[in-house]
Parts: sequence; structure tokens; C-alpha cells
Amino acid sequence: MLYKKYTFGDTDVYYTQCKDLGAGLMLFPAGTQIEDVDALSPDCMVQAALRGARNLIDYSQGVTMRNMSSTLLSVVSQQADGKGVVTRLSDGEGNDYEHTLRYDAETGVFSVRAEYFNNSGKTQVLESLQSFSLCGIFNTEREKPGTEGLRLVRMTSAWSRECRLKEEEFSSLGFDMSWARYGVKCERFGQLGSMPNRGYFPFAAIAGGGVTWAAMLEAPYSWQIEVYKEKETCALSGGLSDYEFGHWCKEIPAGGGFKTHRAYLRVKKTENIDEVCNDFVRYQDGRLRVPESEESMPVLFNEYCTTWGTPSEENILAILESIKGLPIGTFVIDAGWYLPENCGWCNAIGDWNESKKLFPGGIGRVVSAIRAAGMKAGVWFEFENVAADSKKFGDEDCLIKRNGVPLTSKNRRFLDLRKREVQEYLQGKMLDFLADKGFEYIKIDYNDTFGIGGDGAESFGESGRQITELSLDYLARLREAVPGIVIENCSSGGSRIEPLRMHKVSMCSFSDAHESKEIPLVAANVSRVIPARQNQVWATIRKEDTVDRIVWSMTAAMFGRICISGDVHLIDSAQKAKIKEGIDFYNAVKDVVRLGRIDECFCNIKYFRDPKGCQIYKKVAPDGRRMLVLAHFFERPYERFECAVEGYKLVAAYTTLDYEIKNGALALRPAGEYQAGAFLLERED
Repeated sequence: MLYKKYTFGDTDVYYTQCKDLGAGLMLFPAGTQIEDVDALSPDCMVQAALRGARNLIDYSQGVTMRNMSSTLLSVVSQQADGKGVVTRLSDGEGNDYEHTLRYDAETGVFSVRAEYFNNSGKTQVLESLQSFSLCGIFNTEREKPGTEGLRLVRMTSAWSRECRLKEEEFSSLGFDMSWARYGVKCERFGQLGSMPNRGYFPFAAIAGGGVTWAAMLEAPYSWQIEVYKEKETCALSGGLSDYEFGHWCKEIPAGGGFKTHRAYLRVKKTENIDEVCNDFVRYQDGRLRVPESEESMPVLFNEYCTTWGTPSEENILAILESIKGLPIGTFVIDAGWYLPENCGWCNAIGDWNESKKLFPGGIGRVVSAIRAAGMKAGVWFEFENVAADSKKFGDEDCLIKRNGVPLTSKNRRFLDLRKREVQEYLQGKMLDFLADKGFEYIKIDYNDTFGIGGDGAESFGESGRQITELSLDYLARLREAVPGIVIENCSSGGSRIEPLRMHKVSMCSFSDAHESKEIPLVAANVSRVIPARQNQVWATIRKEDTVDRIVWSMTAAMFGRICISGDVHLIDSAQKAKIKEGIDFYNAVKDVVRLGRIDECFCNIKYFRDPKGCQIYKKVAPDGRRMLVLAHFFERPYERFECAVEGYKLVAAYTTLDYEIKNGALALRPAGEYQAGAFLLERED
């Protein structure tokens, strides 16, 4: 039965109370006609599983931990204002919960989280507590509630393949209703470990009937999202991985509690996924608090694809000389600065002793040279892991263990950040080092995951969660050690770009696709989930690059923050001039890059490694006055040759494509393969 209904902007919020499955939450576009709330099969908005609870639905063992008897909750009180709703619930036996829904009027995005309070007088064990749960989802264009015509949209992620859209019809997922309405159908997905953007990005959307329900999770560690269907409608929930999926449980002593991270929800009258992603990204951008130096989105230079892990005083000084005249704000010294004499840089991480061979005058002298050239100096760390040739690799008292054995993944082990001696070690080796040497930027890499977790807590999953929370704490410690420091989040490229960590850093590495053909494809996909001013995209220049290739690389980097690397010390004056032209164009369109919404992202390419076709990407400023078009043509057949720009005039271009404005369209005529262009347009009136 309906408990309360509220309207926030373009969304109607329904709270229900059902004796069989607890107190529910439903979201619909404002004005949606809901004739019978009970017919939508509502279940509980707080999906919790306490140890010893029974499942309430047939055939759900091993399929889902949703709708356990722990969810038989009643609303105790509810407070609402223009910013959201706080609901307190209880099972009547001392297991109490607070469900908080907050609304952002600027974007239409809701944030939601759940908190458990153990007032039962005894220790309880949580085996699941999800950040959110929406129920009653159905195709609102049908006469009767049903999920026919709905589809699930996810984002698959892998190394150099981050955040690619994947759409599946409900019918192909086996979500058809059985003849007797029996049998739970559940699509539970996510990832295990400390690389949350692996397998999938923590996002899901259900679209159809002219409506999209979308969710994005704060998910620094193992997470899950579930699409759940028992009867005519379905539910969508997600949060920290549960006991079945992620080896997680947590003991809550009497008087104690546990709070989830936030989830973000958007319900909108559209089936265009880019539109809901625009709202999520705009919401994230509004929450960012970055150093003042980041507000101008300076271009970066990273020497990794120049020196390939052997930066030195000699080659860095040569690079600084070669990039004079290019408006670059930050110079990053990447991996290898700690190179020992007896092994390679990749297997030496963990000891963090600056190389006297590479930096005979000390790395501080190079930092001074970078700053004298008018740039911030940055440096690379992978501080949470140690590699096989480091002394720290054998320091077992400092390492994460599983069943008493150091957790080893190929050539890496993992520091247990809960240990006091580890914290003291990192204080000297990283925090004090950064401050003493004058670095103002840190690139934090992370190139393997500890999976389900280790020893030291009541479950492997809980130990992993604890260590990950301390990893996030180090972002605050860095800001205390070096006020104003710029923090880059990197993890084999983009494996840790979930919303919570991104809220605490200045930018991320979008991917490890540094030189490959698919850079603009991956960059466009990542632009759907993080603000452009955080999306660092590399333009790696080689001495043999043609003008076409330079424009291709520079245009690809305009999806976010330009980071230049490569053979800048070997190129000629014409090549350098083309790079500067690209930076000048980028500086003129930064407002659209930063704040513009994705208006269109056309991509007809199926195989990223062998791309045939084109990508045309259009962004429009919030006031609609300015438009940016980024076009990349790969191998034939192209299929698409124009972009609708009616009402706009072209004011600037950076391209090697032939083009013209004709009949309200930007017509593009590639003369060869791998050509690209960036085009700035303004309203004619």
C-alpha cells in the first residue's frame, strides 16, 4: 500500500509499506499514472541480510541475497523537505535503519544511502547491506505492468577498453514471466577486489517505454548491482558486494552500526543513455573541490612514452628545452625514477629510493629546473604495492596475507595499510619525500588487485574494504603533507575511476591506450562517467608522425585534459607548430570541453583493435551558444560524413579534413584514413 508520495523536480517519489516484503521506494517521471501501487510488487528499499535470516522468495538460494527476512521492516518515521527524505525503519527487534534520499535540483540526480543501527542488545552479523534499492520498475507505455520492451544497459571495462556500452533486451536475459509467476530471475554483476572499474563500471540503466532508470555507485572496493524480477515488475539494487558474491560480512556489536557508501539515481523521460550520463557527470562536476591551479585545466606533459621508465636529469633537461614555447602547466616524472642498479624499474617498486645513477645531483635539482621552466613538477608512485625485486617484497609483517600466506599476484604483493609500521614507512618514503623535494603533483598508479581480500577481519571481504578505505584516507594525508597538491588517479589506466575516489582527486588517467588507434573511442566512452576536466587523455607524438597523425592525437586528447608525451625532443619545427596550434585551439574551447553536455556520440565501430568506420562526437555548452565537434575517421567504410549543426556558424577548426557547412550540417570529406578534426561553432543569432 502507498505510504507517501513526493515530487522533486521532474521525478515522483513513492514510498510503500507492505507487510510481506517491507517498505519500498519507487521513482517515476513526474506525472506518470500509477493506478495501483500494490500491483507493482514493491519490496524493501533497505536490502539487508543479517546472519540467520531466511529467504522469503522461492528458488532464490544462491541466486540473490535480496528479500531475506531481515527486510521485513516497517517505517517508524519519515521527514521530508525540498532537499530529500529521511526514513527510519525497524524490524521491531532492535535492528534499526536510516534510509537517506537527497535531491539535487540542478541535475535531477538523487543520492541515496542506508545505515544500520544494532539496538538488539547482542552482536549481529551483516552479510549484506545495499546502498540503494528501487522497485516497481515496468514499461510505463503498456496498459498493464510488465517488463516487455525494457533493456539493461551496462558499461563493460577492461585494460584499455574502459566503459564501453552494452545493451541487452530483458527477454535475452531470461526475464520473461513464468506461466505461474514463480521463480526469481536475477542478473547480479559487479567485480571483486581493489580495481572497481574492471569487468564492469559501477553503473546500470533500465530503459524502455520512453523512460530510463539509471544508477551509479560509489564503489572503491568489491561491488554489485542486481536486476531482480519475480513477478510482473522488476527491481534494481546495488552496493557493497554481499557474502555470496564478494565474501563480505561484518560483525556489528550491540550499540554499533554500519553505513553504506552513496549511490546516485536518475529517472528521466528519455531512452538516450547519454542524457542521463550527462546529469550524473554534471552532478559529479558540481561536487569537485580541486586546487585553484586546476581551474584553468592546464595541459600536461608526462615523459613516460618518451623515456619508457628511465627518466634522468640528463633527458629531462633535454625535454624541457624541446618543449619551450608550448603552453604546458605540469611536467610529470613517471615510473623509473627510483631505478636500482641491480634490476629493472618495474619489479623495483616499494623501496622508493631515488636513483643516484639517473639523478646524480638529486631529483630535487630536476624539480627546480621544471619549476624554473614555469611548470609544476609531478612524480609517479605506486605506493600500495611492492614488487618482486624490492626489499619490501620480503617484509611479510607489512603485507596483506590470506590464510597466513602473503598474497602474491605475479610479481606484486600488497601493503597492509592497517599496520602502523606501514603507515610510518609511507610517511617517510612518500609524504615527506614529496614535501621535501618540492613536488606539487602526484600520479598514483595501481597495477594489480588483491581480489577478495585477506586476513585480519571477520571476512576476507571486510579486510579488503578496510584496507581500501585507508587507501582513500591517504588522499587526505597527501593534501595535508603538500597543500594544494594535484592528485592523479591511475590504475593500469582507468581501473579505479569510480565516483568516490574521483571525488577526492583532481583527475584520472582515462586508460593505458597511449598510442593505439582506439584512443578516441575509449576517451568518448569514459567521458560518460567522469567530468571532462578530470579525464586525462594522452597525445603521444612520434618523430615519424605526419600532420594527419598529430591532429588525430591532439583531437583525441580534447575529450578531456590533454597530456602530451613522446618524441618531443626529436620532432621538427613544423610538427611542434602543429602541436601548439592544437593546444591553442583547445584553450579556446575549454569551456565547452569542461561544462558541455554530450549532444551526440555516433560510433559505428565494432572491433576496437581493427577499427573500421568513424566516430563523430558533439558537445554543446550549457547555454547552447557554443558547440564542439570532434570527428575521427578510421578505415573505410565510414558510413557517416556529416553532423547536424543547424543554427550554428563555424568559427574555428583544427583539422586536416576537407569540410564545409551545408544545409545545416557540418559536412566532412576524409581524403584518406586516420584523419580527424575539432570544430568550434557558435549560434548565429
